[in-house]
Amino acid sequence: MAAQTENNSSFFTQLLNNLSQCELCLSPTRQSLFLCPECYQQLPVPLSCCIQCAEPLAIDTEQRLRCGQCQQQPPHFDYTQAQFEYRPPVNLWVTAMKDRRQFIWAHKLVRLMECQPPETLTQVDALVAIPSPSRRLWWRGFNPAGVIASLLSQRLDIPLLEGALIKRQGLDQRGLNRRQRRHNLTTNLLAGQLDLNGQHLLLIDDVMTTGATLDVAAALLKQQGAAMVGTWILARTPPWPDNGR
Repeated sequence: MAAQTENNSSFFTQLLNNLSQCELCLSPTRQSLFLCPECYQQLPVPLSCCIQCAEPLAIDTEQRLRCGQCQQQPPHFDYTQAQFEYRPPVNLWVTAMKDRRQFIWAHKLVRLMECQPPETLTQVDALVAIPSPSRRLWWRGFNPAGVIASLLSQRLDIPLLEGALIKRQGLDQRGLNRRQRRHNLTTNLLAGQLDLNGQHLLLIDDVMTTGATLDVAAALLKQQGAAMVGTWILARTPPWPDNGR
């Protein structure tokens, strides 16, 4: 019996040690994150990006600039907090959560987002998750943005609004350019019936591609009275090469 107890203790000790290993290099790390400091510094962070849509800029500057697209056709959201570019290993972690249903990655991605929250976080009244289309929700069984938003709400003690955005069935956004995404969204993403008068809201999603989804969502929140809408995402895709933005 004593030997069995000792073996069990050894097993759980080894399990805890494994949990505190770096996901990439397996060296010891802080258990609250999952990456060692060296690997964390190697994650794909844009040198500089637009302060409104977070699209990576062609120049390396510490100035807070807006890209040409946001200057010519400003989106309805007021700012974007994006920590990484959507490329390895970040994109692989997102795929593991969304398409392989490895829910542990939702917790890990939230920890990454918490490492660099928006500067306006203390001014935010509530979080709003981007809803999934019904077909995608049926296939996955969960809404990735909703899971992330729920975890952030619990950890940061910020309310999560339900019913502010309503998603009907539409085409999958993957593979569509900005113009196609907007057309798909304007007929399938609807405003709720909430009184958001004067509120500062923060839209939550895992990845921004063209920004069309978040743009339409921000417009719908402002139709319900929101005074300011920011977006908080884990990663931003590189600029699209076509003219369909």
